[in-house]
Amino acid sequence: MRMFVTYANAADTGLDAALTETDPAATASAAGAAPPASRLAIHPARPRQHIDGFGASMTEASAWLFLNAMRDPDRILTELFSDTDGIGLSLLRQPIGPSDHVVRPYRFLRRRADPTLDSLDFSHEIRAILPPVGAAARLRARSQEALPAGQRTPLRVIASPWSAPANMKTNHSVLGRRPISRLIGRLKPSSHGAYAELIARFCALYRQYGVDIFAVTPVNEPDLAHSLWPTMAMSPAEQARFVARSLAPRLRAHGLGDVRILCWDHNYSTRHFPEGRFVREVYARPDALAALAGSAWHYYGGDVRTLDAIHRDWPDKGIWVTEASGGDWGPRNWDAALMTMGGAVCSMMQHWARCAILWNVALDGRHAPDWYYVRRQLRHAQNRGLVSVDRATGEVTRNADFYALAHFSRFVAPGSACVDSDLSDGRGMQAVAFRTERYGVVAVVVNERPEAAAVEVAVDGARPVRVTLPPRSLTTLTDC
Repeated sequence: MRMFVTYANAADTGLDAALTETDPAATASAAGAAPPASRLAIHPARPRQHIDGFGASMTEASAWLFLNAMRDPDRILTELFSDTDGIGLSLLRQPIGPSDHVVRPYRFLRRRADPTLDSLDFSHEIRAILPPVGAAARLRARSQEALPAGQRTPLRVIASPWSAPANMKTNHSVLGRRPISRLIGRLKPSSHGAYAELIARFCALYRQYGVDIFAVTPVNEPDLAHSLWPTMAMSPAEQARFVARSLAPRLRAHGLGDVRILCWDHNYSTRHFPEGRFVREVYARPDALAALAGSAWHYYGGDVRTLDAIHRDWPDKGIWVTEASGGDWGPRNWDAALMTMGGAVCSMMQHWARCAILWNVALDGRHAPDWYYVRRQLRHAQNRGLVSVDRATGEVTRNADFYALAHFSRFVAPGSACVDSDLSDGRGMQAVAFRTERYGVVAVVVNERPEAAAVEVAVDGARPVRVTLPPRSLTTLTDC
């Protein structure tokens, strides 16, 4: 068994251990008169969900920092996406058009109505975003050349629009709600075909540039139409109709029938759609259910156990967590952020998620670029990237979220399976286990206790191995 640990220093100014390999036997002997151990029983012969990977989003803001601000962007791409010399990120969630994190607004279509998309222009995507995305995809592919063919997995993309173009919406704005009139913007029924065509052409563009599109969602956060940045309201009935009658046929017409369509793309629960109601209403329509691979979720609101209920009722439909972010609006670097994000990803996996994707790959020290925040809220965003970039020096800091995600992404490759596990006497702890090709049985354990925790790890009833987890730490155990 191998053991990798991460925890903050006593002053909470940085990390004392950062994915540091530790001898499990030494931790057990050093425990001395530690309290009775918790027991983690792992059952690799009882697989649960397939794992599609872990990642973040190369927003326009992140891409700008890679292209214009980092001293050594290739080294950072290697640390993020290499399967041998980095943490092995395997998924990106890419906005289709502007999101809230942009250098400045941009668009793919002219402002006036263009139902045939004659003015469609992806040049900004090609120039400003695809270069680091393509570089990451090539780097990941090169890092896997020595692996057996069956273990190689490309960098894949889940694509999500924040809004349809203004001329396709009922309020004629990319904002979800007009600032003065408060008019909410929805997709015009007459624009369903053009909007689906735009999404399909975006997916085709990425494949043309050698980047695999894994899935799409109709819109990001359909229950959050506001006037701060691009958003678009969409009801379950609208989304079901759009998916079945427009998006699925247009993807097939472009030879993209293998691209999965995921509904919802919002929180575990929202005010209008608590406890998975949106997904339930979409799935109630047979034509939409047939066209969908499953549902996409964010962790900002509601109870993760919502995913259990959705899986119970539709076990053949996948569940993907497509957005989670750390930030100064919540637990900050280092200790609190490590515990919160590590625990959140662990919980996602426990509740049937096939992936965990965080938000921005990179932001600067002010949580920028963030044009919409500064323009609409007169302050910078409080979101935290996996890494922070000092614009003055080009130096990069790896944040707590980088390491929390790395405890999974570095050891649990796409194609792995989450397996049944039971943690007894685990107060203040979380654990999840996987069956992998490269590292055998892998377990990730979060110890939120202020003291060390002794754990006996037993696989399929074999003699348990005792390890001691440091206080307030994340631990990955491999080859269990």
